[in-house]
Amino acid sequence: MRRHGFRPLAVLLLLSCTGPVAPAHAQDVDALRSEMQALREQLATMTQSYEQRLKALSDRVEQLQRERPAPPAAATAPPTAMPAPAPTTPSAAASAPAPPVAPPTPAGAPPAPGAPPAVAATAKSDGPSLAEVVTPRQPFALSAPGRVLLFDLGVSGDFVTDFTSPTRERRQDGTFAGRENRLFPREIEVGFFGRVDPYASAVVRISAGEEVEAGARDVSVRLDEANVTLLTLPLGTTARFGLMRPRFGTLNSVHQDDLPQVDRPNVLTRFFGEEELDGEAGVEAFWVLPLPIYNEIAVGVFDGDNDVAFGRGSLRDPLLTARWRTFFEFEEAGGLQLDASVASGVTADEHRNTVLGLGAKYKWMGAGSGFPVVTLAGEALLGLRRVGDDLAVRGDHRLDRWGGYLYAQYDLDRRWAAGLRGDWTELPTARGHEWALSPYLQFKPSEFLRFRVQYKHTVGTGAVERVADEVFLQGTFILGAHPTERF
Repeated sequence: MRRHGFRPLAVLLLLSCTGPVAPAHAQDVDALRSEMQALREQLATMTQSYEQRLKALSDRVEQLQRERPAPPAAATAPPTAMPAPAPTTPSAAASAPAPPVAPPTPAGAPPAPGAPPAVAATAKSDGPSLAEVVTPRQPFALSAPGRVLLFDLGVSGDFVTDFTSPTRERRQDGTFAGRENRLFPREIEVGFFGRVDPYASAVVRISAGEEVEAGARDVSVRLDEANVTLLTLPLGTTARFGLMRPRFGTLNSVHQDDLPQVDRPNVLTRFFGEEELDGEAGVEAFWVLPLPIYNEIAVGVFDGDNDVAFGRGSLRDPLLTARWRTFFEFEEAGGLQLDASVASGVTADEHRNTVLGLGAKYKWMGAGSGFPVVTLAGEALLGLRRVGDDLAVRGDHRLDRWGGYLYAQYDLDRRWAAGLRGDWTELPTARGHEWALSPYLQFKPSEFLRFRVQYKHTVGTGAVERVADEVFLQGTFILGAHPTERF
C-alpha cells in the first residue's frame, strides 16, 4: 500500500510542473499574430499615403503641361554653330569620321565641323504663315530666376615641323616660309564660349604662334575671334557681329588645328594667304530655307582687311560675302555636301577683286561600328581681279585666275587614317602656276591627341619657279571644350 500510494502523488507533481507551459506558449503565438497584424495595417496605411502623393504629383504635372504656352509653329533651331560643352576631336570639322546623316543643331559654337541639321525636313508641307515667319523665335528658359550662365573654356595646341632642303631654307620659299627645318608653334589657342543670355551666345578666341616678318621670327599674340550670335531674330534668321572667320568656301571657317591635312591647299594660300580669310570685323546673317531639302544662306559685310586678296579695310568699300550650302543624304550610300561662295572687295590699290568658289564633300561609312570611312572632297576658286598698269598683262587690266584641290581620305578605324591630296593653282597677280601632291598618315591615340606625317612634292613655274620636297610632322592636343564647325 505504501509503494502504490506514491504513484498518484508523482502524477500530481508532474501535472503541476507541465500545466503552465501550454498557456504561456499560446500567449506568445497570439502576441506575434497581433504584431504581424499591426505591421500589415501600418504598411497598408503607408501604401495608401504614397499612392495619394503620386496621384497629386501626376495631376500637378498634367496641369503644368496644359498651362505651358506652345512655341510658334515657325520656330526652328538656330542654324549657326555655337559652343558645345562636350570636347570633340581635333579634326572633327574636316577629317574626323562622321556618319553620313544630318547632324543635330549645335546647342551652343560652331561648332564644330559632319552634315547639316535636318531642320528643313520638319517644316510644314504647306509652309508657315506670314505672321509665323516674322515672329521672333522664343529663347530657351532659365531653370531659375537669376541663374548665372557659365561659359566653357578650351585650349588647343598645334605644333608643326617642316623638313626640307637647305636651298628651300636659304630662299625661304617652303610651305611655311621662314620656318623651314624648325619645330614651331603654329597656333596655341585659348577659347571662351557660351550663352550671354537666353537671346545670344558669344565666342572669344585668343591665339599665339610663330610668325616671320622682315626675316625675323617672333611669337605673336592676337585676338582671332570675338563675336556675339543673336539667336531669336524674325524670319527664322540668326546673325552675329564682331571679329570672326567669314563663312566662305569649304575650309575658311576651319581653324588651323582642325584642317584635314597639315597645311592649307595651295590655291587658298595663294589667293588669301596662309590663314585664308581670318579676323574680319563685320556682320553676318544666316537663314535656313523652309524647304524639304536642307539649304542654308549666309551673307556678310566686313571691313576687308585681308592684305593678300583685299586690304581696303573700310566700310565705304566693304568686303561682301555670300555662301549657299546644301546637303543630300543617301542613307547607306553616304552623304553629299555642296557649297557655292562669292567674296568681293577692294584691294589696297583701289581695284575690285572678286573670288568665286565651288566646293563638294562626300562621305561614306561602314555599317555597325561606323568604320571604315571614305571621304572625298574638293574645291575650286576663280579670281576676277582688276589691276593697275604695273600688273597688267599686254594692256589687259583684268586678271582671271583659277585653281583647286581634291583629296581622298580612308579612316581604317578611330585611330588610323591615310589620305592623298592634289593641288593645282595659278598665281593671282603674276605669271605662272604650281601643282603639288601630298600623301599623309594620321594617328589619334584619343579624341584629344593627334599626330600626322605628310610628304609634299611641289613644282612651280613662272614667278614661283622651283621644285620642293617637304616632310611635315604635326602634333595637336586639346584641353577642355573645343567646339567645331557643324560640317
